Amino acid sequence: MKFFNNLTRELEEFKPINPDRVFVYSCGPTVYDVSHIGHARSCIVWDILYRYLKFKKINIKWIRNITNIDDKIVARAKQLGISADKLSRIYTYEFWKDLARLNISWPDYEPRATDYLGQMFDFIQGLIDQGSAYAIDGDVYFRVTKHKNYGQLKGLTLDQLQEGLSRIDSNSKKESQLDFALWKNFPNEPEFSFWSPWGSGRPGWHLECSTMIKSILEENSAGETLDIHAGGDDLIHPHHENECAQSETLSGKPLAKYWMHNGMVMVNGAKMSKSEGNFFTIRELLDIYNPNTIRYFCLGTHYKKQINFSHEALKSAEQGFQKLIASLQPELELLKPAPGELLHNRISAEDLDLALVDEFVSVMDNDLGTAQALALIFENKTSDKLKTIIYLLSILGFDLGQESKSAQGADQALGEVMNLVLDIRAQARLNKDFKTSDLIRDGLNKAGIMIKDYRDKSSDWQFT
Repeated sequence: MKFFNNLTRELEEFKPINPDRVFVYSCGPTVYDVSHIGHARSCIVWDILYRYLKFKKINIKWIRNITNIDDKIVARAKQLGISADKLSRIYTYEFWKDLARLNISWPDYEPRATDYLGQMFDFIQGLIDQGSAYAIDGDVYFRVTKHKNYGQLKGLTLDQLQEGLSRIDSNSKKESQLDFALWKNFPNEPEFSFWSPWGSGRPGWHLECSTMIKSILEENSAGETLDIHAGGDDLIHPHHENECAQSETLSGKPLAKYWMHNGMVMVNGAKMSKSEGNFFTIRELLDIYNPNTIRYFCLGTHYKKQINFSHEALKSAEQGFQKLIASLQPELELLKPAPGELLHNRISAEDLDLALVDEFVSVMDNDLGTAQALALIFENKTSDKLKTIIYLLSILGFDLGQESKSAQGADQALGEVMNLVLDIRAQARLNKDFKTSDLIRDGLNKAGIMIKDYRDKSSDWQFT
């Protein structure tokens, strides 16, 4: 099994630090608003990593944090006239509801930043004691020169990064413009601040993640290094770079052995984000599309690549997936899966086409090749391989119990519509209106439905 390691920029064999258990950390949301499709893609990608490692019989422990104190949270809370804690709890619950609908696995640990303030103070003090951080006027900054590999994730040297800041207004407090905040002083906002040894304020965003990782690894006697650190590629610099710098300087050990990053969801060439105002929320899309359609759309492109969002692309994904589900209905009706059930745990090896399973494993072992895996599934949807297809889709997290229930109603409605269409076409043929008859046939064919005409003048239809 190989993953692309952004630290080395190479496809590497995955070798766990400890073969008995693997620790994966993926960056979770900053909870100040409802989540958008960009968050959904990232969560689906790391859900696939989690599911696939479990399928490979690896004892994985997945950590996904909640950033519940941040300048954006404070600004929104002030706008609404509520506490930052109340705002973050509201949107944490909303995030959970969205992910439950998308059939995202629950992580093993989901730490909230404000639950680790004491550990953050110890982390900062440790860096100060080393001479790697300095306090001034209630703020505390990390000296990036103390991390010899600063810039490693971005592939840039310290000098190159410094040049990139030449046009940015300087902060006279900092020794270097690359130094970043571990603690930020906010003495005049007591309702949005926390006590610390350096004064009332809030933790730096990068510090939160490093502290939660360190604490959970310590709780599990798992050393100082994650097996995999995951997140969106927009977080490589400065967020992940700064995590590396402070954690590795404090411990003297790598923060993670492998760094994996998913590409962004784009809209007309621009990254989808709340700050740009070009985002589509998960829930508004779920009002239009089936959760499996969104998963199918996200997995149809390799996780490292950008993916361009459009309703046309989602509609195309919906048509493709429903065509696949229609072919699986005979087996789904026999299996009668419950919503959310993992069917690959219920289908026996005797029912599987093992050669097809091996092909699936081969493409997934190559850096989570979900696009190739879906293509393989589509190419093999023959009647003798339906249980194997269901088994593989279950590994990829598709909720076939939901599909089985909803598809039965959809099939009934589609059948009634197609009977009406065939009646209209039959009447057109009876009236020798072959132009209309052919128009209906050709239009359905483009939609993936083939009309079969019989000698007795009757007709039938099937998906192509």
